[in-house]
Amino acid sequence: MEFQALLMKLKYSLMEFKASLMKLKYSLMEFKASLMKLKYSLMEFKALLMKLKYSLMEFKASLIEFQASLIELKYSFASYTYSLS
Repeated sequence: MEFQALLMKLKYSLMEFKASLMKLKYSLMEFKASLMKLKYSLMEFKALLMKLKYSLMEFKASLIEFQASLIELKYSFASYTYSLS
């Protein structure tokens, strides 16, 4: 009888252990899902940074074109004033 009680306790302990392992497995799956979400968010952030970099490069190119236009205007004005004299 006492041996049978010990076996029942062992069986109960093993079932609790199995339940704990299943909880751990579930927690690990949630953690993995969180890591995947983080990875996706980081990839989106990287894409936004690349868009920003591209936009800044376009802006820089526009500024260079504007500067070139100002230089052309300066020389056109200089030519005009020279032709008046």
